[in-house]
Amino acid sequence: MRASSARLSRARWGQHFLVNVSTAEKILDALGAREGETVVEVGPGRGALTRPLLDRGARVLAFEIDPVLAARLSHELAERALFVETADVLRADVEVTLARIGARPPVPFVGNLPYESATPMLRAFVRRPDLFSRLVVMIQKEVADRIVALPGGDAYGFLTLDVGAHAAARRLFDVSRGDFSPPPKVRSSVLELIPHGPVAGADDALRVASAGFTSRRKTLVNALTPRWGRERAVSAVADAGLPATARAETLGLDAFRALAPKLGPPGK
Repeated sequence: MRASSARLSRARWGQHFLVNVSTAEKILDALGAREGETVVEVGPGRGALTRPLLDRGARVLAFEIDPVLAARLSHELAERALFVETADVLRADVEVTLARIGARPPVPFVGNLPYESATPMLRAFVRRPDLFSRLVVMIQKEVADRIVALPGGDAYGFLTLDVGAHAAARRLFDVSRGDFSPPPKVRSSVLELIPHGPVAGADDALRVASAGFTSRRKTLVNALTPRWGRERAVSAVADAGLPATARAETLGLDAFRALAPKLGPPGK
């Protein structure tokens, strides 16, 4: 690839390529893909994870949105067990593509996710335990902080609850800016997520949590009043055993699961 093409590619999709071999190996050690197992990779870029994955005996289904990088990877690894899809994985039918290459889900997922689309990707992927057995992803540290945050912390919010309702998440390690080319302005972290399917009452709980976090510094009663009315909000909070001064940022998923049936549908 000519240097001008590489610069254009990076500028268009905001790519920062992993170049530290040791970090790549740590990510793949955490993934733990078995020999012969198919792995879905998103954002393979120049193949920092793809090549060692193939060396470990995995089959790789890689989704790369950049056609220049996708063509380069396909050409350089043409003799390997690599299947490259030039597509936005959020718009692709991963299940159909896996079937086409003879893979049976759920399969492991790995990726250096684009900063601007990591959040919608994770929200979508943790909802598919039928497709993904586990996910090991490198994302912006700020987003990782939000996903693994505890109630009451500044990073805790709706994203924490939304991901936690569908997967067990833990931070594995942080990644230095110098591990990338070009170095990003933000820091990165590697997370492991194990999708488990939604817990009972998760949808209703998340609807209430979403309303509660629209004004995270307000009391829960005040945040819920616009959609449920003050009388019902006050009554439901009390019936759920929560103090009148409770705020969404201090409550875990179980508290919202207890509160949701007390409130019922909004606007009634």
